[in-house]
Amino acid sequence: MAKLRKRILHAMKRVWRMVLEEPYRVFFPLGILAGIWGVMLWPMLYAGLLRFYPGEAHTRIMIEGFMGAFVMGFLGTAFPRLAGNRPWSGGEFLILLGLWGMTLASHSQGHIAAGDAAFSAMALTLLATTAGRWIFGNHDTPPPGFALALAGILGAVLAAGFLASNASPTLAQWRWARLLLFQGFLLLPLMGIGPYLLPRFFGMCSSHSFDDSPSPPAGWWRRAIAAIIAGLLILASFALEVGGRSMAGHLLRSAVILVWFALESPVFRRGKISSTPGNAVRWAISGLAAGCVCAAFWPLTRIGSLHLLYTSGFGLITLAVGARVVLGHGGRHDLLAGKILWLRWLTGLAILAATTRMSADFFPAIRVSHHHYAAWTWALAGIIWLAALLRYLFRDEESAKPKSRCPRRQA
Repeated sequence: MAKLRKRILHAMKRVWRMVLEEPYRVFFPLGILAGIWGVMLWPMLYAGLLRFYPGEAHTRIMIEGFMGAFVMGFLGTAFPRLAGNRPWSGGEFLILLGLWGMTLASHSQGHIAAGDAAFSAMALTLLATTAGRWIFGNHDTPPPGFALALAGILGAVLAAGFLASNASPTLAQWRWARLLLFQGFLLLPLMGIGPYLLPRFFGMCSSHSFDDSPSPPAGWWRRAIAAIIAGLLILASFALEVGGRSMAGHLLRSAVILVWFALESPVFRRGKISSTPGNAVRWAISGLAAGCVCAAFWPLTRIGSLHLLYTSGFGLITLAVGARVVLGHGGRHDLLAGKILWLRWLTGLAILAATTRMSADFFPAIRVSHHHYAAWTWALAGIIWLAALLRYLFRDEESAKPKSRCPRRQA
């Protein structure tokens, strides 16, 4: 009996250490469950099981709950290693997990302001734990685009805090806050981290990867300035939209997305390998641009059109990147360079969910039924993701060492 207790205690300590060093192991599956819950609010509404209209709650759960969990899990795993610093402490992990849970619970009850307040506190904590490790610790210089990731999180802190505390904002303030929270929080980190991470999907090394150095090495500032300019152009597109020039704002945003990823990643070029994760990323980046273009030309159905941006864009790339992280850390690098049948199905389901939801706004007669179809399609994609990857979430760390030929940061 004593031996059994000792083994259980040892296993619990091992799992706890793995969670602190690689918090994606907890936050990724929780994010998937939040995403499934967020889309199922619509079938619950039509079945009479929900006592409030879930428009705002659905949006918040998908962005602050689903994608927020993936942002935390990814940054909590990657940034301490990239900055040459210690992993999260137990207190940091529990605070972030608790605030995420408060965010999800509040929005699930229709308490939007309380959920935004909890999310703002969570994003501020994440920003402090991330930036603090670089500023105050013994650090290596992170990839040049990580400033955009921090800017996106900072924008979300300010926007969510503003929406939580101001019951009667002006129209311009309201639009700014929603754009920073709903799009800036996701797009800026993706543009910052993507050029460093996405080339690996195609078997290539990144031009944003540099040798370890406590100060920016040669070539780093050129990439960083390019990232900052791209980020400022995204903010300029927000300003155009807030100022009433919605078409110009959406088209500028689409152009920046396409040009940035075309120049700084091999998304639209032939890679060294052809893989399902890489093809999923191609579809996702195209979905981001397509959502902005459709919203520009069909403003009366803007919400439906933007589901291309959110569902087949941000949502699909979140699932694809999450799959690569789990498989890579789970020691299954052999799967990343070829065809993954379940990920192909998931990609198709994400695109189908986005187009089905988009069509509901174009054809009012089928609106309710297509809300149902889109919700169940997205939920199925989430279930497939969990079923395929759950076994790898707590694989032994020794079997999860990267096998990439690329150095961590190469000049």
